Amino acid sequence: MIRDRGKKKWQSAFFMPEHVKLLKQITFDDKKQMKPQLDEQEFEEIGFIVMESLNYSVPIKVTVWRDGFFQALTGIVDKVDMLMKYILFECDDGKRRVIIEEITAVERV
Repeated sequence: MIRDRGKKKWQSAFFMPEHVKLLKQITFDDKKQMKPQLDEQEFEEIGFIVMESLNYSVPIKVTVWRDGFFQALTGIVDKVDMLMKYILFECDDGKRRVIIEEITAVERV
């Protein structure tokens, strides 16, 4: 009696590597989220909390939006550069530069 692999033998024949790559890219793009639009009051609140962390070494949690995904950082603000529009943020894994335009939320820890 002949034993073959059944459906397994035909599965790879229907999907070319380009198709698999495109399907992975589509599912990756589908998980992306839009950047929330912040109003003036939210910007003001973010500014107060960031300056409080800078002046009094209060640990804060910053939510950053990059390329469609949110990332949370916890630490203390080390420097605010309004000219270059970034914040130097001291985390557990070292200092990180956070662009001000990427910040979506800030809260005290």
